[in-house]
Amino acid sequence: MQTLTVEIKNENALKVLQDLQEKHHIEIRSRLDLNSLIFPGKPMTADEFKAMIENAENSGSMTFNEAKSKWASQRKRLQKFAK
Repeated sequence: MQTLTVEIKNENALKVLQDLQEKHHIEIRSRLDLNSLIFPGKPMTADEFKAMIENAENSGSMTFNEAKSKWASQRKRLQKFAK
């Protein structure tokens, strides 16, 4: 997998990329956090891993109903792209 950032200045070019996404050849991300752990990169050190876990444990939480509602709205968005 390779990740790149592209600025699209033409509607036809955007259509070509959307066609590739529909065929599952590429994935278009609207927001990109290059520091996200979903991207390949250098391995984390033990201290970085501990800090990540501590941050996750100390971050806010939500109720089951909040999570269920959030997932329902996200599912609707994803279904729009799947058509």
